[in-house]
Amino acid sequence: MGFLTVVVAVAGFFGYAMLVLTPVLLALAVSEGRQHRWVRRHAVAPCAALRPGTGLPRRFAVYGRTVPGPDGTVVAPLSGTEAVWFRTIVYSTVSVGDPGLTQTEILWERSAGDPFGVADRTGTAAVTAKLLQASVTDPHLSLWASTRLPVAHAAPTPVLTVVSEETTSHRRNGRWLQHLVDRGAVPADAARRVDAVWVVEQIVPAGVELHVIGQPVVLANGLAALTLPRTGRYLAVSQEPAETVRKLAGDRTYGMGCALWAAVAGVACLAVVWVVSSAVGR
Repeated sequence: MGFLTVVVAVAGFFGYAMLVLTPVLLALAVSEGRQHRWVRRHAVAPCAALRPGTGLPRRFAVYGRTVPGPDGTVVAPLSGTEAVWFRTIVYSTVSVGDPGLTQTEILWERSAGDPFGVADRTGTAAVTAKLLQASVTDPHLSLWASTRLPVAHAAPTPVLTVVSEETTSHRRNGRWLQHLVDRGAVPADAARRVDAVWVVEQIVPAGVELHVIGQPVVLANGLAALTLPRTGRYLAVSQEPAETVRKLAGDRTYGMGCALWAAVAGVACLAVVWVVSSAVGR
């Protein structure tokens, strides 16, 4: 195989790959553009405007700082950290079947602070912890739920992981797992005949900025709150709304640019292949 043949083959493959990649990049850019317009369309409302007895729209947007909800300030049981919400969970994982599916079993869990609040100068809006599902370790979630990402999911999240421990040997428990065994919360042989036992504690601290777009509902206690919609877009990020809009606009522009350059590169490579093939054919 001559050098020219190799060059033509490589150029043809690269050109074809770039043309195949172009619509993918274009679709991603269009998606970012739709998210950008969606966030801009849902302007931030005063937190005090979210209350029962008013006509609630399909989506409601607020921005403020996290504050305790009806439960008040809560304390995470392992780390002892004060927060507006926490979840502590212990679960085991074991590989089953072929090709290595993972089965999860919840061994122990605690949570408190749901709903918590988001406050601005006008008042406080209640927010349920369901809106945080993309940032929280939760083996209860179905595959669909765990892959359902909020708009601008790459942005910072208000959720902090204060404990994350993996125990893979039943002969020596991790520090936090042993602590729970000593308390009688978890069986002493929890790590036996499983791949691993995880101890995870996550919190939402007070005073963290939070931009939320969710579905307004009235909870069983009569409190109006924002929660995760069953379908459709939602947002829960720890940054200013203007920053979210700016980044989404930038991602859209970047995606469009990449799609354009991929198309140009693909056409150029295929043109080279055609020119060289025509010249050799003569």
